[in-house]
Amino acid sequence: MFNLKVSKLFLPAIILISGGLSAQQVTVFNDLKEFGEIPKTWKMVGEVNADWEHNDFLSTTHGTGILVNPPKPENGPHLISGFEHGDMELELDFMVPKGSNSGIYLQGRYEIQILDSWGKINPNSGDAGGVYQRFDKENRQGFEGKAPRMNVSKAPGLWQHVKIVFEAPQFNLEGVKVKNAKFVQVFQNGILIHENVEVTGPTTSAMFEDESALGPIVIQGDHGPVAIRNIEYKSYGNQVPQIKDLKFDYYKGKFQSVEEFLGSPPNQTGQLNKVTWDLGHGILDFAYEYSGNLEIIKSGDYTFSLSAFGKTSLYINGENVIEDQYQLPSDAPRSKTLQLEQGTIPFKLVFYKNNYPGRRPQLGFFIEGPGIKKSPLQDPNSYIESVIQKPFYLEPSNEPMIIRGFFQHDGDVKTHTISVGEPSGSSFAYDLQQGALLSIWRGGFLDTSPMWRQRGESQLMIPNGALIELASGPTIAKLDNNDSPWPDSVSTDLLFIQGYSLNRARRPTFKYTLEQVAVEDYFVPDMDGKILTRTISYVNPQKESGLFARIISADKIEELGEGVYLINEGQFYIKLDKFMLSKIVLRISQLGQELLIPILTEGNKNEIKYSLIY
Repeated sequence: MFNLKVSKLFLPAIILISGGLSAQQVTVFNDLKEFGEIPKTWKMVGEVNADWEHNDFLSTTHGTGILVNPPKPENGPHLISGFEHGDMELELDFMVPKGSNSGIYLQGRYEIQILDSWGKINPNSGDAGGVYQRFDKENRQGFEGKAPRMNVSKAPGLWQHVKIVFEAPQFNLEGVKVKNAKFVQVFQNGILIHENVEVTGPTTSAMFEDESALGPIVIQGDHGPVAIRNIEYKSYGNQVPQIKDLKFDYYKGKFQSVEEFLGSPPNQTGQLNKVTWDLGHGILDFAYEYSGNLEIIKSGDYTFSLSAFGKTSLYINGENVIEDQYQLPSDAPRSKTLQLEQGTIPFKLVFYKNNYPGRRPQLGFFIEGPGIKKSPLQDPNSYIESVIQKPFYLEPSNEPMIIRGFFQHDGDVKTHTISVGEPSGSSFAYDLQQGALLSIWRGGFLDTSPMWRQRGESQLMIPNGALIELASGPTIAKLDNNDSPWPDSVSTDLLFIQGYSLNRARRPTFKYTLEQVAVEDYFVPDMDGKILTRTISYVNPQKESGLFARIISADKIEELGEGVYLINEGQFYIKLDKFMLSKIVLRISQLGQELLIPILTEGNKNEIKYSLIY
């Protein structure tokens, strides 16, 4: 057991985030010295490099913004925040070398594991993202703990992101615990891996054996090397503003706009305790106008959000802050952030819905503000999130799974795409119209529920893993000269798609002809599914010149040596076959940088081969 010693509270940098993102005060540590006292074994650096083959960081660069913990026996002390927290939302980036181990302790007691779990098919509570198990000293064995829903861990040496929404334990006036600590949500690399996981007590190797309403953030320092950056948090605990003098006006009929009923005599009026559409007037052909006062206890930025099945609009202090617009259950919430002063704030909310057989209305009205997490202002029955969307997951078992459908990429819907999922957990999406690799991801395969529930371009297959979007555009194109920009697309007059064939392992080879060059494009997982290797085979019988294959386009491409390139400062790696190294063209592009390989003018069959490591 360790004892917490905090000499003083450091004053963190406070940044107010406005707009549609959040009204909550976000504490960002631009200077990591403000996080807490930094042990001598931890090193402040500007850059850090590692890879998937070495057990320690390969190099660091002088600067600030990243804290690096060395391997044993040089390490030891934990990194402990100079402040304590209760309910909170914590985000940070971490990087580990091969085989390393660390952890994030909320309140110094409840651990989310950090580990090199790259490529593990069946993770447990001791793997990256796991809620670590507790330990029974009497029986000398672990218990409880919770494995992540899926393994979305990246390769060692790549930056990974974690977001934790945490609720502290609660105690009565006598100090007796009445509510367990809870990990409300945990995201790793953008994927939800835990939801509503209660922890009955401190996990193994916690700093404290007791429980408390407050405690520090702790980054484990006595296990293995780890790098940390971009720490930020939101602290919760303030009271949610209450609605007073809540009234409603009910209008019966089919309405296309608010002008058709606002200002007219309502069919019924009344008082309410909470906002709800369920007032006994049926599920269609109605309009409600709610009015009341919000009691703002603390001045600051507040975000109001509306989720609905119907038309909604919101007025605060007499101003129309969210305009009249139709919302569907699958739509994202509509939000507005306002700076409000302490006191009584009048509001008006309008909701109306016409005939839509078989679908109940939905009306959600939410607020978030200083020390207040996103909280409902409506009656629980008015907005039931669980009925809005249920996933329909597809997962490969013994062989690759191939699904054709619509796929969203860079904000556009690609209509002629194929997604391929491997039992090892690696997946990719391919654009048949351009012969292009669109996206890669790790974790689950697809959520296909929109393909069953929606119509038109919204019938999407949704990746169910940590997604990496690659640049749009064809893989092979003809350039007038070496400085010509890469085209957004290739005309169907020049590119002839010939479908795909399956080998004995049920993996597809995509085939097409461009500028009389016959191309075959094949992907296979290597290293037990940890990497995805692409082989582009081609024959150029007419010896067409000026053709190139684009390997990657990214904001930043950094050469690490021996054919390895780091993409976007730690998003993923590209490893080129050694026979290609003399042909590589690394150039500046409109998007940042590009790696190109010339298509040879020989008539024989040639190959371009490289691996994506992520």
